[in-house]
Formats: sequence, C-alpha cells, structure tokens
Amino acid sequence: MTRRTMMASMCVAAAQAATRLIVIGDDIGAVHAIGEGTIEAYQKGIMRSANLIVPGPWLLEAAEQLKANPGLDVGIHLALTSEWDSVKWRPLTVMPSLVDGAGYFPPRTKDVAAPGVKLEEVEGEIRAQIELGKKLVPRASWLSTHMGAATATPRLRELTLKLSAEYKMPMQDSIAGLNRLRAPYGPNDSKEQRVAGMVKMIEGLGPGIHAFVDHPATDTAEMRRVGHEGYRNVAEQRAGILYAWTHADVHAAVKRKNVLLTSVGAEVAR
Repeated sequence: MTRRTMMASMCVAAAQAATRLIVIGDDIGAVHAIGEGTIEAYQKGIMRSANLIVPGPWLLEAAEQLKANPGLDVGIHLALTSEWDSVKWRPLTVMPSLVDGAGYFPPRTKDVAAPGVKLEEVEGEIRAQIELGKKLVPRASWLSTHMGAATATPRLRELTLKLSAEYKMPMQDSIAGLNRLRAPYGPNDSKEQRVAGMVKMIEGLGPGIHAFVDHPATDTAEMRRVGHEGYRNVAEQRAGILYAWTHADVHAAVKRKNVLLTSVGAEVAR
C-alpha cells in the first residue's frame, strides 16, 4: 500500500467514525415564508441542505435566495402533488392524466399512483423539473420526492431512478449507511419542547451519518393561510421548527457532542 493510499484510507475511516448530521429543509419555492425560514435556518441554524420545489409559485424568489447563499446545498424536490387548500402548483408540462379540473397537481400521493396516470407524462414532467431546476440553480446536485409521489409505485420508482442515473443526480436516500431519523418532537410540541427534543437527539447520536427532514418557515399572515383539513396550525408548527433549529442550546449541543454538520451533496459525493 502506498503512503497516498494509506492516507486516503485513514481519512475514509476517520469520516466513518465521526458523528455526522444532515438537517434538510423541505419545500423552498412553495411559499414565501418557507423561503424566509429556509435561509434563516441555514444562516443562523444547523441546516445545511434544502429541497427546491421547481413548480412552486415562489420558484424565482427561491432561486435568487439560493444564488445569494452559495454554501447552501440544494436538491430538486420532485413534485407531483400539491397538498394545501389555498395555495397550489401546476405541472410545467401538459399532464391531463394527473391534474385536477383546474389544472393543479392532486393533493394526495395515492392519486399519482392511480392506474390511469400515464408514465410518459410523468417522465416528461420530471425531466422538465430537473432541467429548469438546474438552469436556475446550477449547483443542484441530487433529487428527492415530495410526499414520496415520484417513487410511490414500482414503475414510478424505476422511472425516477432511471432519470436520477441519467442526469447524474443521486437520490437523497442513496447515501450509504444513512441512519434516517424521525424529527425529535411532536406536531403539537411547544417551541421549547422542540429545542429540548433537538438537544436530546443530538446528544444521543453515535458515530456514522444521520439525517432528518423537516419544514422551517416564518410565521406570517401568508403562512397562516396555508393548511388543509386536519392540519391548520402549519405556520405555528413550522415557525417552531425554525426556532429550534436556530436555538443557542441546539448549537451548544452540536459543539459539545462534536457533531459534524454536513449536507446531502457532500455525502453522496463521498
């Protein structure tokens, strides 16, 4: 073994032994307040990766925000559903087999998995989202799926993996050895309970690569209009996530535990 090979092996072993954490913010581009929350979670918090919804109504603002924050890792969040009652997004392409009567994506993943949805239409839409996302945010380097819709059936998963390979954009969940964490707080927890949950989770992490996804946002009049039946406190909940991700106690726990905050892009490139 050459010295160079030995040093490379030692670096790999050290990385594997370290405690690494990926915190991913979902849905930038969908709502103005989500864009605000995503950038704040990166600039002031522990989040290092963000998922971009290309058909989202705030796409162009999100692209400018991401351009202004070049250190924020970006993936394209393939969207075939639009779940909220009062804000919707449409496909970039013509998809008569999937959209509702007003031309919007359906609200549920099971609608995408319906037998009548044409695979060729889905393929055209995914391609359009990847290509526009890369045009507006050239550093976008990986893919994920909004509400799991693009991988909801074996044929959809096969298609999405094919396009992932073709565009050389790995899937978010393809990181070797990844430990997927549940968010360490409940939907009705207070802001302080969310902080405590984050601290407990961080202090309990062992060596290896860990990740979890959530949805930071600011609590604005716009965000308070976002919701659907059974989930109306969206703004309050997501502002609580932002509060926890930027809290001094959480930063202190990361430092105390010697956790390396990393990103999806950095890990899929290993």
